[in-house]
Amino acid sequence: MAVVIFKAIEKCNSNCIYCDVIKKHRDEIMNYDLLKLIFIRMNDYLIENPDENITFTWHGGEVCLLGPEYFKVALKLQNGYCGKTKSRIKHLVQSNLTLMNQEILDVFMKLGITQIGSSFEPIHNIRGFGKKRDSQTYNRKFIEGIKLLNRNHITWGVIYVVHRLSLKMPLEIFYFLTNLNTRSHPNFNQVKIYGEDQYNLAITGEEFADFLGAIFPVWYKNKERYPNVQPFSDLLRNIRDKDPGTVCECSGNCSYKWIYIGPEGETSQCGRAGDYNVLSYGNLVDNTFEEIMKNPQRNPLARRQSVLPLTECENCRFWGICHGGCPLDTFMTYNDFMKKSPRCDTTKIFIEKYFEPLTGLYADFPPELVAEKSI
Repeated sequence: MAVVIFKAIEKCNSNCIYCDVIKKHRDEIMNYDLLKLIFIRMNDYLIENPDENITFTWHGGEVCLLGPEYFKVALKLQNGYCGKTKSRIKHLVQSNLTLMNQEILDVFMKLGITQIGSSFEPIHNIRGFGKKRDSQTYNRKFIEGIKLLNRNHITWGVIYVVHRLSLKMPLEIFYFLTNLNTRSHPNFNQVKIYGEDQYNLAITGEEFADFLGAIFPVWYKNKERYPNVQPFSDLLRNIRDKDPGTVCECSGNCSYKWIYIGPEGETSQCGRAGDYNVLSYGNLVDNTFEEIMKNPQRNPLARRQSVLPLTECENCRFWGICHGGCPLDTFMTYNDFMKKSPRCDTTKIFIEKYFEPLTGLYADFPPELVAEKSI
């Protein structure tokens, strides 16, 4: 399955303290000619690859700044140019929900959207509007947004970004987020700060592992009540069932599947690569999806899966869990794809210190075992 991270707009109405997208100050919105070209390109790709599907993720910035008319045009273009293939295009949305309204939601539902990803922060003035990050107004509008989704039976989920201020209250944050949304449970991610840490929010891998470790016993005891808290549920499946790979950055399988498309038609590997201008695959005007998918700059991402088991990850019993970690994390840290991610240590610390002692399960998924299961 191909995954498209589509940023028709990078402008945002919020000013999240750890967000790098807003620092780019790009106000461009993809014009309708380029938007039409995307649907033509997707249709051509799906016809050439009859066994493939596309997951088309509307991302930003804040996508709702595009307004309902933009999504109506997208729906019309899909119906016009992907008549025989539109059933193989699945639309997803990432939104802060503060601008969500019924007119936009009606178009989303016509596009087949049944779930929306979001983020939330219970600690004040981390996410919010304006220079002072007005979180009170932001949170009120967010709650209005989720009420609208609930009325329309749209599933929504929250990614929570763990930063330095989060470390003081892991269980409080866990309970807040699971009570906020009883149907879809949070995904905990470590804050990613590659440049200047102006607000001292960065945390070490060990600190993130300890944050997760404070929550894990509660989750494990009540995992039927909280069935899909991440990364816990994926790790449990991964280790218990010897099921290699979890999320995209740990799958070891992202090399030829992802496409980032920016507001002016520029393409790259994924949202993170596009945000930091890494791995330019050319412009959509000049390249088909097939050409973008086969861009030779992708080859090192795939090659590291054969290099790392012979070098930094040799005999590592955690290989089938993280596969050396996200190649973009590695590149942003070391300017080199052939190293393991610095975040691999987080996985190791959490499993050895918290997961294995509590569950009695032992992570034993070295490269040779992953290779056997792949045959």
